Amino acid sequence: MTLVEVIVVLAICMLIVGGLLTFFIQSLYIYRYDSGKLLVNRDMRQFTAEMADNATYANYFLVYPSFTERSVTENSVTTDNKVYAGQSGDMLVLVFLDPADSSKISRLVGYYRDPVENNGEAPVRKFDRALSPSVSAAVWTLLPASSTAQANQEVIELSKNVGAHQLFYNFYDRSVMVKCEIIHRTNTGANRYERAANTYNFTVSPRG
Repeated sequence: MTLVEVIVVLAICMLIVGGLLTFFIQSLYIYRYDSGKLLVNRDMRQFTAEMADNATYANYFLVYPSFTERSVTENSVTTDNKVYAGQSGDMLVLVFLDPADSSKISRLVGYYRDPVENNGEAPVRKFDRALSPSVSAAVWTLLPASSTAQANQEVIELSKNVGAHQLFYNFYDRSVMVKCEIIHRTNTGANRYERAANTYNFTVSPRG
């Protein structure tokens, strides 16, 4: 073979290898993205099932601006900082009353976006507090300390609010509309991440 023929063969081989490498990289990206989408859908199913199950047995709900903004002080008087119908917040609290005494609270289950955000993204966490014996008190006084925000169980890796509304929307004090973007990140090395996301919409109504 002449030198020219060798160069032509090498060029063809390089083109073939380059094409195969591009195909492999694209396939790997698609695989990681699809794996992330599956994890997003798994989170949606688990989150929906858990919230629906807890709401079935809850007596009513309260929505707060965030995990740390559960009370407000005016004129030296501290009161509940819940949001009202038509407003939204980043913490939902499901309230369970004592079956033997409906004036007392026996359990609180809360879902909230972690107050520490990164570019508007934060995990969704949960607390579940049983009160024994049951107590008659304002809900905000029974919530876990605001310093425990990062200590509670993580139920969604990352979430991002959609538009102007926060995670939980108070629909006429009858239902809670949940809307956010759920995100999963896959570390691909060298501080690079591939992301998969999907918009999540769900409505839950305590039995009342």
